[in-house]
Amino acid sequence: AQLPEARKRSLRALHVDHGLHADSAAWAEHCRHFWDAVDVACTLLRVQVAQGGGKGLEAAARDARHAALADQLHAGEYLLFAHHRDDQVETVLLKLLRGAGPEGLGGMRALRPFGRGQLWRPVLDLARQQLRDYLDTHRLDAIDDPSNADTRLARNPMRHEILPRLQQHWPPATDSILPSATLSRA
Repeated sequence: AQLPEARKRSLRALHVDHGLHADSAAWAEHCRHFWDAVDVACTLLRVQVAQGGGKGLEAAARDARHAALADQLHAGEYLLFAHHRDDQVETVLLKLLRGAGPEGLGGMRALRPFGRGQLWRPVLDLARQQLRDYLDTHRLDAIDDPSNADTRLARNPMRHEILPRLQQHWPPATDSILPSATLSRA
């Protein structure tokens, strides 16, 4: 929000309310107030997450979210996601466990076509802790979605149990996994 280049390109915020948590409407209002404080327009999008149909809740929520965001994206716009280095490691390991080939093992792309524009993950090289430190340093009020701790969701056992054990026994695991992902993508 502080970058003149972003302002010049009509920076705006989009927030998707999946309606899956009792506090989701309050989180949406939190986002609106946050962006109002830095003078950035914020559009709140409410989606219905299709349950059943063979997809897990995470995948169904992602599909609904991506459809709503793609619909909002103007031609040539960039939609920024805050996926970070730790998310990338989790993604690569989950893809490996699901039997993915080189495309899946390449992890998330930093930039890819999305809707009428591009999806950009500008902090994909930063660790989760670096982003938390930034929030703390700048006293930015953030909400930690409690679903991030729910080990019934596929990603969370990887995040809270498997990766910590892996790094306990092989400390450079993350530093080894990511170059392998890059090689797979290539």
